Amino acid sequence: MASSNPFANLQEESDALREAWMRHEETFLGDYLVSEVEDPRIHFPSLLTRGMLVETLFPGKQRDLIWQEYRFGLCMSFLQKVARQRPGIQTATHLRHALEQGLKEFKSMTIASYLQEAWDELQQAAEEEHYLKQALDAWQQTAWDGKQVQEVLGTFMRRWASILHEQVTKPCVVLEPACGSANDYRSLAACGLAAKVHYRGFDLCPKNIENANRDYPQAAFEVGNIFDIPASDKSADFLYVHDLFEHLSAKGMQRGFEEVARVTRGMAVLSFFNAAYCPSHTIRPRDGYHWNRLSLGCLQETMKDLCCEVEVIHTASFLKNAFGCHDYHNPGSATLVLHF
Repeated sequence: MASSNPFANLQEESDALREAWMRHEETFLGDYLVSEVEDPRIHFPSLLTRGMLVETLFPGKQRDLIWQEYRFGLCMSFLQKVARQRPGIQTATHLRHALEQGLKEFKSMTIASYLQEAWDELQQAAEEEHYLKQALDAWQQTAWDGKQVQEVLGTFMRRWASILHEQVTKPCVVLEPACGSANDYRSLAACGLAAKVHYRGFDLCPKNIENANRDYPQAAFEVGNIFDIPASDKSADFLYVHDLFEHLSAKGMQRGFEEVARVTRGMAVLSFFNAAYCPSHTIRPRDGYHWNRLSLGCLQETMKDLCCEVEVIHTASFLKNAFGCHDYHNPGSATLVLHF
């Protein structure tokens, strides 16, 4: 583990983190980490978290749809990547032709096997369920950034909302530290999960909380700190944190992990954007902030002392094994699932 801690204590670190976010405008914060590959409707760590929550609420009942949504996220991310590299509407025409013909590539670009497999399977489905045709048609008519494509990206939000509407579940308290401007809650609301749980989100940045409360007044958002989670011991059935711990000091990470363990009685899902199977953490202070590279092995060992069971999911490896995906954009993405 490298580097000294630039902060004398956790209060100094909290103040620096708050200042780092408060320097941004509310509009920037409202759009941060919710578009492109990080759009929670298709971003795999977000899909995984929602899948874990669905499984918590409805054990064994919706696994097929969970896996369908994983593949949907992969396929939409692939189309998005192609659209960024070759934005012309003719690209959509050429790609559709290639999929119809079962070609391995088009315009010198390799077609991912999971995309072709999804296309072939969807050919047997009802027309309204063929999200790849819908996405390519929308792209051909306008552009990838157009309203029609955005409608397609919401496909599984609507499917989940329709299915969950009539479902009855036991009470479930969900906590989200570092919720941002409702970065992931917006997908919980859109897919109908928010209506099935007692959700509380908190963030260190007051501007984020103002955004979240304005956009989702039905939810409970408040200013709060991972170093001192505003919740009672063992009060959360499900807790999730996305992309936070790489920005904390070693002492701050340990306190955050201990707080997660203190308040969680069921499952905690911790998502990381810069983690790897390396010998130790690399702690990198930078401008009153941190940009760390974390060791999955060290994280797992730390968590073993705090919970009953730890599951490590390395995103790229998981997607390669499950879907034959070899092109996931972030090799440092990983999730730890903690059972208490």
